[in-house]
Amino acid sequence: MNTKESIHSPAAAAEELSRRLQEADKILIGAGAGLSAAAGLSYLDRDAFRTHFPEMAALGYHFQYELVGMSDSDWTRGRKWAYWSTHIHYVRRVFPQASLYSRLLNLVQDKDFFVVTSNADRQFMRAGFPFERLFEYQGHYDNMGCSEHCCRHTWNNEELLEEARTHIDHDRFEVPEEYIPKCPYCGADAEICFRGENYKELQTRYIDFVEACADKNTLLLELGVGFNTPGVIRWPFERLTYAFPHAHLVRINAGYKEPGFDQGHIEFSREITDKISVYDTDAAEVIDLLTKETSLP
Repeated sequence: MNTKESIHSPAAAAEELSRRLQEADKILIGAGAGLSAAAGLSYLDRDAFRTHFPEMAALGYHFQYELVGMSDSDWTRGRKWAYWSTHIHYVRRVFPQASLYSRLLNLVQDKDFFVVTSNADRQFMRAGFPFERLFEYQGHYDNMGCSEHCCRHTWNNEELLEEARTHIDHDRFEVPEEYIPKCPYCGADAEICFRGENYKELQTRYIDFVEACADKNTLLLELGVGFNTPGVIRWPFERLTYAFPHAHLVRINAGYKEPGFDQGHIEFSREITDKISVYDTDAAEVIDLLTKETSLP
């Protein structure tokens, strides 16, 4: 691995990105949790955690990141649904559509672009990114399926989660048994189903776009991608940068550090030293500068 010196300047990032956006034949955007964090939606936000999960804060937890990786064995069924119904309600119903995503769309909407994201919060969809140009690699929060896999069907979870959320026993932070979401086909417990029935179709669109970039002047724009799930965007983008002769990778991440990682966003494969630009700066500041420069709202 290499640690080419990163640049701590939103202005420098905006200047280079403006030029590369204009010159690119293809633009492949990879967005991670750091982009939503730049927009104000962060799993490391302690204040938001205390506001929306006071019961878990009282038990000694500090932020949502500590809860996301909890296995089913760490929870009662009731507490699992208390968490999911509260979390998804906050992400999908309380937190607004972030203008940062709309401004990003303004920058690329007239170009041949595609977005792959590890985020499940649906901010790209809410900002109006065309469905056919978006692949939510890890799925999203809107689906539910059968925990026993009695069928391949998935269904929208909003109504069932809202019923569960409004019946949480806040003394125990658990959903009573009668309000735990069930599969309508077999009656087993439901589960959050991140990948819907059309996942393969969406994945194929992503692969087709990537293959079409092979001999093009391609800008790979990585926004807020850390080391939580590097196999989704970070490592594939580095491999594509190495493999495609006319590709350049611009990595923008304001030190979004998952617990256990320190400044990990700077690292990259030494083979692409001359084909990568690394900016240790906030994506929101860079996008703000670019949209002001182009007189976009």
